[in-house]
Amino acid sequence: MIFNNLKETKRFLKKFTKDLKSELQKKKRVILLFQGHLGAGKTTFIKEIGKNLGIKSIVKSPTFIIWQIYPFRLNNLNYSLHHIDLYRIDAKTLLKLNFKKKIKEKNNIFAIEWGEKLEAYLKRKKIKFKKLHLEKIGKKRKLIISSY
Repeated sequence: MIFNNLKETKRFLKKFTKDLKSELQKKKRVILLFQGHLGAGKTTFIKEIGKNLGIKSIVKSPTFIIWQIYPFRLNNLNYSLHHIDLYRIDAKTLLKLNFKKKIKEKNNIFAIEWGEKLEAYLKRKKIKFKKLHLEKIGKKRKLIISSY
């Protein structure tokens, strides 16, 4: 799909986040792998998802921090958005940071920038995920979503 402007992107992400909430309520694990060049919009998408989840703090790019956790509530239950940026690290390093344990919990959404670095591990462990590939085309954004 192609987004011509931020308004279209926000409209799509509102519905997309609603679907994520539904998955959480069904006790499904939610892992989103974001791919795309620098400036493609990965962080912008995740910020908007955070806003739609009701997260009050500003979701920031965790490029230097690596992993940010944002708590939120849904139907009186506690959840967390885990925003991870693998730009500066590899999958092995992430796995050493307690990631294996955290992805087993069903009350989390993982939004992982540069997610292609983790894709082989998730496939090997047969862990379901969605891959969101973003591409900047002039002022427009192209999004391709695949489920595994």
